[in-house]
Amino acid sequence: MSVAALANPRVARPALSERVAKRPMGAPRQLALRVNNAARDTAGSGGTKGKLLVLGGTGFIGSKICERALSSGYDVVSISRRGDPPGDPHRYPDGVWNRVDWRKGDCVQPDTIATVLGEGGFVACIHAVGMLLASDINALASGSGSKPSPGATYDDVTRVTALNAADAAARLCTAVPNADTAGGGGTGGTTSKAPVPFVFVSAAEARWTFKAPVAWLEDYLIAKRAVEARLREMTDAGEVRAACLRPSLVYCLDKPAAMPAVGAFYLGNLLGLPFVDRPVTVDTLASAAVRCVEDGRSTGALDYREMERLAREL
Repeated sequence: MSVAALANPRVARPALSERVAKRPMGAPRQLALRVNNAARDTAGSGGTKGKLLVLGGTGFIGSKICERALSSGYDVVSISRRGDPPGDPHRYPDGVWNRVDWRKGDCVQPDTIATVLGEGGFVACIHAVGMLLASDINALASGSGSKPSPGATYDDVTRVTALNAADAAARLCTAVPNADTAGGGGTGGTTSKAPVPFVFVSAAEARWTFKAPVAWLEDYLIAKRAVEARLREMTDAGEVRAACLRPSLVYCLDKPAAMPAVGAFYLGNLLGLPFVDRPVTVDTLASAAVRCVEDGRSTGALDYREMERLAREL
């Protein structure tokens, strides 16, 4: 298994780019099938800032990002395994269910993302695909009740999908000047092409300098760190402007079952326990992700302090 190989430092491994390039494409399949035709009619009519691709838009975090992006003036396209977001569509405010262009597709396949971005008009990409537990038990840990595909690994779900997205975004998205960094006080001439904004939802624990106490968590963090490392390289090369959001526990107030864990994280952070970050609400995380797209500055690893600041600015 690829994650096991990554987890063992004694096993020689090719560079990340080589592993992605050599990965088999798998059997041909229909890519990014449009789920709702209503979005086809409304896409491009409500947003003024261009199209934003959200990967994992049917999940707990991704669906909130879609909502925030719409309210900020973007036309939103989501790709996920499920297509339609789960649950009652009426729980989404202001017709979000119909305003998002929901696509069903497998982001492990490189052509899935590239095909959608190749439609044109995209200005940024946010990666919110995630899997905490590589089994059906993930439905209990996931805010959206998501179950991973049979045989799914952290390497596939996190690293492969994120790097597929980053590579495609660098080639096919067209970044636009943003209000924060363009316009006023310019020297009256041309504007150099800005790198494409790319936001990756990582984890606070990715900063740990020690081995995780359980094997599954170590595999989870290895995949997150691999993505962050590659995004740093792409940012330094000017291919993308990548921001890696590092939340610890993500919660919402209408899920009371999570409150004991939220309280424990808050207390641990307040007491100054090492490597314990304060939890963030899903609203804060989603707002920070959208703000990273449009502020023209945010790059690198951003913890809960930066996320709270960015959310206030949106």
